[in-house]
Amino acid sequence: MSLATTANEKIERAVRDVLADGVFLCVRLGTGAPLVEACRAAVRGGLSVLEITLTTPGALDAIAQLAHDENIVVGGGTVLTLDDARAVADAGGRFALSPVFDAGVVKEAHRLGLLAVPGTSTPTEILAAHTSGARMVKVFPAAALGGAAYLRAVRGPLPHVPLVPTNGITSETVAEYFAAGAVAVGVGGEVFPDGFTLAHVEQSARRIRTAVDRARRTHSP
Repeated sequence: MSLATTANEKIERAVRDVLADGVFLCVRLGTGAPLVEACRAAVRGGLSVLEITLTTPGALDAIAQLAHDENIVVGGGTVLTLDDARAVADAGGRFALSPVFDAGVVKEAHRLGLLAVPGTSTPTEILAAHTSGARMVKVFPAAALGGAAYLRAVRGPLPHVPLVPTNGITSETVAEYFAAGAVAVGVGGEVFPDGFTLAHVEQSARRIRTAVDRARRTHSP
């Protein structure tokens, strides 16, 4: 089996797992936060696709720890460079999210067997990212761009591009994004507010899980 085949199979498996779940949890915490414990609290609440941003202290160590759990799909966020993608892969991550689109980073992520989800804001960027081979394209910052209405508008001419809106999405608004055609969403702030407790993380994760599942049942294709 070639390395390319192995990488492609890893990507396909990540795509299946992410689409089956429907929500990336963005984990962006500060120094001293109980990173791994917070991630496990979120998993107990039902959010098992964990995007640990590389701006979080200890991110790679946390990815390495959580990658051993077969019930968790963990990857890196804020992946901006080729070296970032390599570090996530070396830690055992399965995907690489970014707030921006860089064709070189997408190519390197694919070579490493990582699902690349580059960030875009405009129709031009969305199409360029999709053309580069990205299996999903992140729309960021979704709420600031106009929320579900913006997603619906860009999907009009680009219905074939699997879009993942992130930033500013909550349990109260998530249904709007699935109704607008999102294949998955990214959440975070509701789960990890300033001064969060592990109990809060688990409770908020459970609330989002319930909202996502309900929305997907209602708005499934």
